[in-house]
Order: sequence, then structure tokens, then C-alpha cells
Amino acid sequence: MEVSRISSKGQVTIPKSIRDALNLSEGDRVAFVQDEGKVIITKASLLALRELQDALSKDAKEHSISEQDVLDELKRVREELWNERQGK
Repeated sequence: MEVSRISSKGQVTIPKSIRDALNLSEGDRVAFVQDEGKVIITKASLLALRELQDALSKDAKEHSISEQDVLDELKRVREELWNERQGK
């Protein structure tokens, strides 16, 4: 567990071990997510990715698209891209 103090301006220094774990650098944005009385701090780009994943999962369920369907389509698109790059 890491502990930090809140400044008079409400600022908190994120401990180095946490910055390293989240791969945070100067200028990166962080998101604060409230969850059952706790606050989760995450890299903002990770939060956006999770939200996209949730939205895609919901849409896939609504359209009865399975995980295998997604994997098959991904394989097809990769093959098309490979063939384009090879000039086929």
C-alpha cells in the first residue's frame, strides 16, 4: 500500500511505484472511478479502452455475435491486409 498527502490545493503526488505500474509519464491523464466507496485511479487511455470494450461487448450480444465470429473476422481482415502488402 502506498500513502500520499493531500496539499492545500487538493493535489496528491502519485507514488513512483504506482506511476511505474500504470506506465504514467509527465503529461499523461488519469481517470478517477468511484466504485462502492472506493476510488480507482487508472490511466485515462485504459479507461477509454475499457469503455470501448464494454460497448462492443454489449453491441455483440445484441446482434448475437460470438467471440469466435469476431476472431474469424479478425483473421480474414489480417489476411486481406497481408495480401495487400504483398501486392496480391
